[in-house]
Amino acid sequence: MIESLNNYAGLFSFLAVLAAVIVPIVIYKWERKNERQAMKDELEAMQDNSHFPMTYEEREYYTKRDKLRKGINRK
Repeated sequence: MIESLNNYAGLFSFLAVLAAVIVPIVIYKWERKNERQAMKDELEAMQDNSHFPMTYEEREYYTKRDKLRKGINRK
């Protein structure tokens, strides 16, 4: 039993290192996805409750413009 564990010790340590690298990346991406969704929800709520009378087309235009600006600034 112990001999077979010794034979696979390298594999087990490799899997442990691999998990230590992959798990934080997956968690980061999941948190980032949730954060972006929360921002989208907040933006939609702000648009729905606008204090300024604005047509749907104007709202779409400004939303798209802001999204493009943020996308450019992100890179």
